[in-house]
Amino acid sequence: MLDFSLLLSANPVTVAIVVILLVLLVSLSLQWPANVPPGPTGYPIVGCIPFLKNRNILEVFRELRGQYGDVFSLKLGSNLNVVINGSEALKEAFVKHADVFSDRPKSFIQNNVFQNKGIVFSSGSSWKDTRTFSLSSLRNFGFGKRSLESRIQEEITVYLEIIEKQNGQPYDMKTITTLAISNIICSITFGNRFEYNDAKFKRLTSLFAENLRLNSVGGAIRSFPFLRFLPGDFFSLKKVMANFKDIKGFVAEQIKEHRSTLEEINVRDFMDSFLVEQMKHGEEDPIFDDENIAITVMNLFVAGTDTTSTSIRWALLYLIRYKPIQDRLRHEIMTVVGTSRLPSLADKPDMPYYEAFITEVLRLGDIAPLAVPHAARKDIHFRNMVIPKGSIIIPNLDSVLSDPELFENPYEFQPKRFLGENGKLNGKEKAVIAFSSGRRACLGESLARMELFLFMTALLQRFEFLPESPDKLPSFDATLGIVRSPKDYICRAVKL
Repeated sequence: MLDFSLLLSANPVTVAIVVILLVLLVSLSLQWPANVPPGPTGYPIVGCIPFLKNRNILEVFRELRGQYGDVFSLKLGSNLNVVINGSEALKEAFVKHADVFSDRPKSFIQNNVFQNKGIVFSSGSSWKDTRTFSLSSLRNFGFGKRSLESRIQEEITVYLEIIEKQNGQPYDMKTITTLAISNIICSITFGNRFEYNDAKFKRLTSLFAENLRLNSVGGAIRSFPFLRFLPGDFFSLKKVMANFKDIKGFVAEQIKEHRSTLEEINVRDFMDSFLVEQMKHGEEDPIFDDENIAITVMNLFVAGTDTTSTSIRWALLYLIRYKPIQDRLRHEIMTVVGTSRLPSLADKPDMPYYEAFITEVLRLGDIAPLAVPHAARKDIHFRNMVIPKGSIIIPNLDSVLSDPELFENPYEFQPKRFLGENGKLNGKEKAVIAFSSGRRACLGESLARMELFLFMTALLQRFEFLPESPDKLPSFDATLGIVRSPKDYICRAVKL
């Protein structure tokens, strides 16, 4: 999200053009109030970008928090980025003062792709109305309810069969896991699942994955909007835009197909519910026009697929690296469920060690450490400081998940930290705000938790997970983009 290495590695001609254009932006940095949150001085024009080059942004933020406190700022090009750290400051900003901390930053991609529509990158009344309708509609189709369990288990059955066909040979589960989780979103939004070899379905998921990988565009273009006018496609902006166009084309086909078979008294899925409301309000209503339908569905795919599939990959990695934990989890599953049926959500209250395990996966896996950026729509007075209008506000969830005052030895994987002497959860799990908090908390948290329980318990019930070979353990190293993902690894799933 803040990766500016592409800009820093540009050829001299490009750098010269950028520098000339940047001179025009110097005056912007002189307009900020004197009492903005403290932070490193940085350099003229580019600010702190060189300070971040080739560094782990989470480690940088930990250092800056120690130096400047829970609220500090970084000048990145023409933007002031304010980073909020710690559970108390995050709660104060995004829960107690949510009315002024809930907007999204404006950017070229937001203006030209999302157009203040959907539920992730929109702001104001458009966001509130779309989120309210979407959440109500999703709940009607089982979102967060046990009625959705059968759809998830249907997908799990297919998923397990494919893994079993690998016969315990080394296998990269990344793609198949992404397809399985995406299919659950498909069943909710489109009313049907796709075969894993369906060409359109595979292309859709690959386009989403590529745009997530190319997320560095967000940082560079947001700080230096004029970079989009440079010749060529150095920042992959044209590629990102082309991918979005293809994705919207796929969704448009689904809208057309649903509209042709729509029955107002038989609402089949999320898209149907949108179209029924469109009939009531008219296509000119911006909340129920085709553009908002398409972008909302795109948001659901991203929010509902990548974070959950990444969480499963972290969970499997920890199971492989910590075999005693894997054995203890399997013992709990066998004791509570056995082998005659798939685990059910009804089993969850009797499986506290699983709850402790997945909570620790969400904490140490640190899936979305910086959440999604917020923005100041006006000058915000916060803790005797001023966050200027237009500032980008970053909720640093990592500052909570890795806080040694909350979690002893925070960089060690210890599920038992969440269990009391009675073997039950001890309440510390409430501090793991992996899905953010406040009005912008992840809409899909309840679905993600259902999926993680049903997928992980089914996997452990049927397979033992081992490394590719004894001398090739998967690495704890991660790639930080929109989500924090483990490096690709291969494992063996040996049928029990």
